[in-house]
Amino acid sequence: MTPISSKIQNLLYLLIIVLATFGCNNDSENNVDTTSPIKMLISTDIATGLTDTHGGQGSVPVTFNSSGKDADFTPQDLDDGLTVAMALNLHSQNLIEVDAIIPIFGNATLPAEMLTANQIVRNLKGFHDLPMAPGANAQVSQTLQPTPEYYTGETVPIAGTDGSFCAACLNSGVELMYNRLLASSIPMTILAIGPLTDVACLLTKFPQIKPKISEIIVLASQVKGKGLFINGKTVNDFNFRMDPVGGALFLYAADEVPVKLMSFALSGQTSQSGDRYMHFDNTTLKGPNPPTAASQKSLNWIIEASKPRNEFWKSIFGAAEGPFDQYTLVAAIKPELFDCQEGLAYVQMCPYPAWSPDFENPGGTPYNTANNPCIDHAPGTGSLSQVPAQLVVSLDLSDTGPLVRGTTGIDGNIPQFNSSARKVTVCTNFVDERAFEIFKQFIYEQTW
Repeated sequence: MTPISSKIQNLLYLLIIVLATFGCNNDSENNVDTTSPIKMLISTDIATGLTDTHGGQGSVPVTFNSSGKDADFTPQDLDDGLTVAMALNLHSQNLIEVDAIIPIFGNATLPAEMLTANQIVRNLKGFHDLPMAPGANAQVSQTLQPTPEYYTGETVPIAGTDGSFCAACLNSGVELMYNRLLASSIPMTILAIGPLTDVACLLTKFPQIKPKISEIIVLASQVKGKGLFINGKTVNDFNFRMDPVGGALFLYAADEVPVKLMSFALSGQTSQSGDRYMHFDNTTLKGPNPPTAASQKSLNWIIEASKPRNEFWKSIFGAAEGPFDQYTLVAAIKPELFDCQEGLAYVQMCPYPAWSPDFENPGGTPYNTANNPCIDHAPGTGSLSQVPAQLVVSLDLSDTGPLVRGTTGIDGNIPQFNSSARKVTVCTNFVDERAFEIFKQFIYEQTW
C-alpha cells in the first residue's frame, strides 16, 4: 500500500473536522441550543397567604354563610406561590429559565394575586426585572348568561378567530406571553397552573405563535371513570372548574401544540393520608445549606403564609395540603419520574340547569340530579361536585368522540365544536417508588 503524504493526511483530517462540524445532524445548523436550560412562561392563580374569595366568584352568585360573609372567603391555595418560588430558585441555579409570570384570576381575585406575585417575585426573590403582567380578571362567560344574537337572529359565535372570545380576550398578560414567545430564539414551555383562560386566548388570538411553544403542561384533568377524592371526600378539578368555557376553548385551539395533562390520579396522591403524603411546614422545608439572610426570609414567609391554608385544609380533609401545581414544574425538567401515556381529552357536560332541554326537575338540585353524566355527581354528593363540566381523559385511543359531550351550545354554555377529542399526553402515576422519593426530596429541597 502506498504511504499517504503528510500534506494529504492533513487535508483528510481537516475534511473530517469540517464534516463533523457542519454535518446534517449538527445541532448548530438546525438552530438547536442544547446547552440552554428549559425556558418557560408561568400562567398562575398565585394566592399563597391570601384569605379571599375565589376569583371566578365575580361571575356567579355569592353564597353567604351565617356570619354574613361570602362562604368562599377562605384561606386560598398555597401551591401556586410555592411553585413560583421553587421555579425562581431553579432559575437562580441555571436549571431553568423563567421568562415571564402571568397571574390570572382563580384561587383569589386578580388584584390581590398581583400583590402576592410582587411579594414573592420582587421582594422575596429579588427578580425586579422579570417580566410580569396581569392576565384575565374573570372567566370567559357566565354559565347562565344568554348567548347574544345579532339583529338577524343569528347567534353570536364564541369560538374561532371570528368569535366573541377572540375579539375580547386580549389582556396585558396574554400580550406579554405573545411578545416573549415571538422574541425567543428557542421554543418555550408554558406551565398552565391556573384557569386556562389566558392560554386559550393566546392560541386563539395568535395561532401563528404555536411553533414557538415546545409544550403546555396543565395541572388539570381526570381519567375517565375515576373520581376525585381526598381522604374519602369529593373534590373538584379546580383549575378547569373555574373556567370550563375557557378550558374547552383551550382544547379546541391546542391543535399542533404538545399538551401534557398532570391528572388528579397523579397529583392527588400526595395530599392523601398514606405512604406518599407530603406537606409543607418547618419539619419538611429547610431551605438551602448554608442558609443566607435572603433564603431564610423567603423560607420563613412561605411557612408562615401557608399556615392558614393548611389549618383550613386540615379542618376539611384531616391533613394539610400537599403539592399540586409543583407537579407541572417537575414534569418540565424531570419527565422521566412520571408514568405518562397518550390519551384523548374531551369535555363532559354535567348539569341539567333550568334552561337545558334535559332539565326535568324544576326546583331541584340541577348539578346533582340522578343520572347526571359526570362521575361523582348524584343527590347528596355536596357542593364540591357542583361543576358545570369536567375535563376527562380517555386512555382508550379508539374513544374518538366529539370534543364536547352532552347537551351544550345554548345560553352562553360551552359551544359546540366541529372537533373530536384532543390527543394529549396524560400523566397518571410515578414510574416507581424511587421516582416518588426523588420527586419528594426535590420538592422539599427547592421550595423556600
